[in-house]
Amino acid sequence: MESLQREYERFGPWVAPIETGDDIPQQFLRYRSTIENALYAVKIPINVERRNVRKGMPLYHTVVAFTEDMICLMQRTKADVDLTEISYRQILYFQHVSNILVGEFVLGTVDQIYVLTFNPVEIGPVEKAIRIIRQKYLDKVAPIDLDSIDENRDSKSALYETLIAREFKSDDIKVIEYQPYMGLEDRAGETVDPETPAGEPVLQDSLFLANEHELVVINRTKEIKLPREADYGYRYTYIPRNHILGITLEPEETNELIYNLSFILKEGKVAFLVGHDFSITKLKSALNI
Repeated sequence: MESLQREYERFGPWVAPIETGDDIPQQFLRYRSTIENALYAVKIPINVERRNVRKGMPLYHTVVAFTEDMICLMQRTKADVDLTEISYRQILYFQHVSNILVGEFVLGTVDQIYVLTFNPVEIGPVEKAIRIIRQKYLDKVAPIDLDSIDENRDSKSALYETLIAREFKSDDIKVIEYQPYMGLEDRAGETVDPETPAGEPVLQDSLFLANEHELVVINRTKEIKLPREADYGYRYTYIPRNHILGITLEPEETNELIYNLSFILKEGKVAFLVGHDFSITKLKSALNI
């Protein structure tokens, strides 16, 4: 009863670290040894307002434990708790989506894609999990030659400059390419200024970077939107260089001004929308493809 009271009193709608055995939700106690022996573990709460919480009710739907060799994903079902073990070497890419109300953590593996949703009000535990994955999922391969990258300094996005300064302050990272914000209405073969008129759709900007071992892409949650449509979210995509086998640029069927930029992986691909005049030359050169 004391553990249930403690859990009830400390509950909040955010991702919380598991620091002691007392922090483990009752429904996950069968995996106590795995959780306690992990390098780091977090618990993701159910989507419920604090005022509707009652002592003893299941308050967490997922526990994630990061061990030396794998991620142990424990997810509560109606009748049980399922355990999935994901080796770091199985991870082809992962994404972190940050929005005002909903955050997402996406793991793309050789077998399937795992999506975890959470309240982003407390981002510290998620950032620590990201650091662990980035340390563990890299093979010892030849690093990317950052000195050979002719860095693209044409980015006009104050948001991206801020994100780079905040998120990669300890990384040696280079900007390879930038897809600027652009309108998607075609008038006499010309792309319309995204600011006018307000009803025309726009392709939001995206940024392609590299450090010694990864390609990092920062883009908006909604790649295409109307200028007056709100979008306060952004997405980080991390792809180990050794998983990228090729890069393709193919027309998007819905609009001749948009192309699908795809990074071909060992299993599947990761794709982003870019403008019709986007070039993959620098990306291929930087990634030695």
